[in-house]
Amino acid sequence: MKTVVALALLSLVCVEGWLFSEDAEWNDLKVTWGLNQLFSSTVFDSLPRTESDALAEGWVDFSRGATCDGDYYRGSRYIKDNDPAVMLLFDKNGYIAGIQMGARITELPAGVPATPISYMWNYDGDMLVITAYFIDPATICTGRSDALFTLEGTGGGLYLQTGYNPETDNMPIPRDEADIGTTLWTKGGCFYTMGQHYWYNTAADMNCDDFFPVFLLYNSGRLNGFGWNINANLNSPRYESPPADALSMFFEDTPACFDQHVQRGLSTMHIYLDDSPSFNFC
Repeated sequence: MKTVVALALLSLVCVEGWLFSEDAEWNDLKVTWGLNQLFSSTVFDSLPRTESDALAEGWVDFSRGATCDGDYYRGSRYIKDNDPAVMLLFDKNGYIAGIQMGARITELPAGVPATPISYMWNYDGDMLVITAYFIDPATICTGRSDALFTLEGTGGGLYLQTGYNPETDNMPIPRDEADIGTTLWTKGGCFYTMGQHYWYNTAADMNCDDFFPVFLLYNSGRLNGFGWNINANLNSPRYESPPADALSMFFEDTPACFDQHVQRGLSTMHIYLDDSPSFNFC
């Protein structure tokens, strides 16, 4: 089994070696980790970073009547194939500004998300939605210039929405791993093609109702990805479903409550901010 995994990881590196380019540090937006990159259209899938590209690729407006600053999120929202697992947010000038994951309420077990982490989610009709931004949410309805998009690429920072008002309720994430020590983020496991995981305020003896729905990914000391997790089995090819016996690889101190916690289900999604996640060796 280890040989198969090693060969699969090597194939990922070879594929992306042909594609690697030098431009903005965050020069792409990819979702969904997997070993089967050669034969799967959803593994390390590059998402459009301009509104015009999104329309050309079959994404459709999903703002549900909201204006750029008229709801709990900022930007113009798009969805593809009616799948809320990935929803893209674009600024006033049509450049990528953020990403959302929506979970239909009918698919969620009772008590998910747990009350202590419910502030990370906002109700949106038949869904609960979690949101991250790649630029300061207060600037989205002004928009980036062509020059700034060229300079920054996907964005200039990562902001996790932590309430209803994205301009005041957000958590900026350090770009440099060296600065993470001043926060409550806890170092987890390193996994090649993912990166160095960080989890928020975790401990072996924690209550899993407090388990934060976002993780961070650092490589070579720099933030280049993050991801979602939710305590439910959600139906989308965008999600990853890690087996319970593999979860310890992503933690230094696996929460003791996790074995029981994941019995209700677990869906995760890795989100990459550059074009070469196969080179993520932590």
